[in-house]
Amino acid sequence: MLTPSQFQRWCRRLALPPATCALLAQLRMAPPARRVRAQASNVSGAYASHKMGCTIQFESHTVELWAISMMEHDPAVLEYYDQPTTVLLHYRSKTGRRLTVSHTPDFLVLTHEGVWLDEWKTEETLQQLTRAQPARYVRAEPGRWRCPPGEEAATSLGLRYRVRSAAELAPAVIRNLIFLDDYCRGPGLPPAQAAPVQALVRATPGLSLATLLQAQPPLALDVVYTLIAHAQVYVDLAAHPLIEHDAVRLYPDQATAEAHALLAASHAPAETLPVGERPASPPALAVQTPLLWDGQRWQLLNLGHTTVTLRSAEGQLADLPWQVFQDLLAAGTVAVLPVPGVPVLAQLSPAAQHLFGLASPRDLAIANAR
Repeated sequence: MLTPSQFQRWCRRLALPPATCALLAQLRMAPPARRVRAQASNVSGAYASHKMGCTIQFESHTVELWAISMMEHDPAVLEYYDQPTTVLLHYRSKTGRRLTVSHTPDFLVLTHEGVWLDEWKTEETLQQLTRAQPARYVRAEPGRWRCPPGEEAATSLGLRYRVRSAAELAPAVIRNLIFLDDYCRGPGLPPAQAAPVQALVRATPGLSLATLLQAQPPLALDVVYTLIAHAQVYVDLAAHPLIEHDAVRLYPDQATAEAHALLAASHAPAETLPVGERPASPPALAVQTPLLWDGQRWQLLNLGHTTVTLRSAEGQLADLPWQVFQDLLAAGTVAVLPVPGVPVLAQLSPAAQHLFGLASPRDLAIANAR
């Protein structure tokens, strides 16, 4: 939550009118404009926000509570307030009659880029409202909705208005955020406890959570979840539930994870090629196979059932658990270098071989001669 001086600097940076700044200062200190209530179709409640230092009301345990979870963990959201103020909406009914409706948006949201009044609905509800109240709810484009009278009311206050659809919320991400909630509220780890795990993840980006636990048997699962919650280790929360240890992949940061995803996407699977153009399976790894790991050349010295031994060009030995080595290969962190005596074309990715198949015989001869 912003301090008074931070709030003033934020207002100046966004060049908000003095009247808008005064209104926001008032809303930040005021209680909610209305109390939410449970009905037959929804479950209401209150969320204890660590970011805001108070409880935040929700009128739906899926849509609004999920929106709260997203804002709670979104670094771009500086502050958010439930049921912030009541505005009057002026629009025409479906029959053309003029209407004036009292409306309380779900949230007031302060971000690095601006300030918004947000109204959250399910996608199905928005589709129904667009038909029932076409002057109030409008589909702007696929996946995006507008409320022109809400925008008009917000503009008069120097604010902006958004209609948010539950379709924007990724259920897998929200469930993982809720799972991490207690870890986010708790203290971070001492550097001495965090450093060994971070070092292993940096050395083996894409390491599975199960493999990490296997590689460091004394390591407590809560330690890893705390590192994830405090952004000291990165996990794509949309990929898998955090309880699926074999599937969860760990990276030192988001940029590294995205780079690995692009690398994996660049290797087209053989199944996507025509049957006649699919390459033979690559040869199995054998002793003396040259490898590239972290920008350095290594050689496979021993491929055991539980441990893999590598030797660097300088003679340094490195022992890795078998599953760790497999994860490194799968993530592309360890690359198999061309084997002397084997034509280069046979060692290319399926997609590259397919492209070479369209090349001239002279190009193919040059490639295999290298």
